[in-house]
Amino acid sequence: MRTRPLLLVAVLLLAGGCTFEWEIEAGPPSPAASVGQGDVPAGTLDPSAAAGALLDLVVAEKSALDGYERGCGEGEGCVFGPAWSDVDRNGCDQRNDVLHRDLAEVEVREGTRGCVVVAGVLDDPYTGRTVPFEKATAAEVPVDHVVPLAAAWVQGAAGWTDARREEFANDLGNLLATTRSENSSKGDSTADEWVPPDPSYGCSYATVVITVKDRYALSVTAAEADALESLLATC
Repeated sequence: MRTRPLLLVAVLLLAGGCTFEWEIEAGPPSPAASVGQGDVPAGTLDPSAAAGALLDLVVAEKSALDGYERGCGEGEGCVFGPAWSDVDRNGCDQRNDVLHRDLAEVEVREGTRGCVVVAGVLDDPYTGRTVPFEKATAAEVPVDHVVPLAAAWVQGAAGWTDARREEFANDLGNLLATTRSENSSKGDSTADEWVPPDPSYGCSYATVVITVKDRYALSVTAAEADALESLLATC
């Protein structure tokens, strides 16, 4: 579990009685156990349960991408809602929640109630590389949707309500901090099109994908199901 500042303590010394009072102000709660190489978000199925869940997923071809518009600017569809909403109402947006969970040696900006991460170290699950994080170069450590939004759209999410899609886009169980190069390489790919370059994370990647697809009743293609089965065989 990553550690971060949680308490703001004010000590009031009252003259004459030497009485002390402590006022404790907690920042946003830690969203989940830490995620690093070989680890998965809290709530992810174990390999055995994931294998069973994979058999229950609907196998179907991907639908058309028609109507998918991620942008939320004027006139844009914003089909998965604004990026990194504070859906759990803990006072900290989902991106910073993920950074708190996935980084070690976290430093936060003063005056943000322990929310905004300004520095840390990432043990990238996809590559096994150790990557420093600095707020000034935050784009170097993006947050990846393990099951991509566009892939979800063509495998069931197009028919969801706006609220359900926003929930999906901000689900911590489907989010991992990684490197910009791997986030770009993965893009909107499914497991038959992309796997983590570090083979030791293949099993974990498959369990996360299957957990998310099972949770949201998303379909898989036949090729994707075969790829996920092969990854589970490495567990």
